[in-house]
Amino acid sequence: MDLLEVMKRFPDQEACIAHLEKIRWGDTPSCTHCGSTDIVKKKEAGIGRVGRWNCHDCKASFKVTCGTVFHGAKIPLQKWFMAICLILNAKKSLSSCQLARDLDLNQKTAWRMETCIRAEMTKKGGALLKGIIEVDETYIGGKPRKANKKEDRKPSKRGRGTDKTAVIGAVQRGGKVVAQVATELTGRVIYNFIKKHVNTADSELITDEFQAYLTIGKEMKHQIINHQEQYAEGEKHTNTIEGFWRLLKRAWYGSHHHFSVAYTPLYVAEGCYKYNYRHIDNIFAKFISESMKLTKERST
Repeated sequence: MDLLEVMKRFPDQEACIAHLEKIRWGDTPSCTHCGSTDIVKKKEAGIGRVGRWNCHDCKASFKVTCGTVFHGAKIPLQKWFMAICLILNAKKSLSSCQLARDLDLNQKTAWRMETCIRAEMTKKGGALLKGIIEVDETYIGGKPRKANKKEDRKPSKRGRGTDKTAVIGAVQRGGKVVAQVATELTGRVIYNFIKKHVNTADSELITDEFQAYLTIGKEMKHQIINHQEQYAEGEKHTNTIEGFWRLLKRAWYGSHHHFSVAYTPLYVAEGCYKYNYRHIDNIFAKFISESMKLTKERST
């Protein structure tokens, strides 16, 4: 779904609320606190009061957004919907400054909205990979500023041993990808990552020559491509996961230019989410639908 269609289908707060109520409750609205269906909608004006309900059993007041990514939102839901659409359709991600300009928002407000949306994407990363699995690691971050004097300049450290943020990932050929920030890239960390996200009994692992992969290689079929000699040998390569790394780094270089280590997992989750559902025609509808499926209700 593109931005024009979002604006057409959801022209105001009432249309957005009605859509969320249909997704969450269907034809049977219920209290988000006690689950009672003995509820009544309030007839009040004001953007913050639209869609508010009262429960006759627990006496609570609530909205359909209670406990969701839209919980307590002061910004109109139409702008939230447009923000989700813009982020999902941005192949190289979207900076908060750009979102603020597009939606006429304060930059800090746009950043908070993006953070909430990306945090929602982190909840959809539980895929168990199976088949031919490529595993690799990458490093995200900028190059160190060069010294003023030429004689003091040293070449920037690249690859393993750099001060950049390490990210490890695994991709199933023709399938999904999982990736996460790694505090260290030891054999134990890599072993636990692969055991968590890969069906080792029915999969074949392909990695580069990094020795930390040898630990997990003892428990499953493991092929090694030596990048010192060649990058591909028939079907033995890690080009798929490296293609994902290129997308992730293009977002860093092209849109954000910098993000802190603390928030790097959110940007990685965004990259994984958009990669995993790249073949879905209406990823916007999928995101909204999944965001309304709750595991725990919160109070308004």
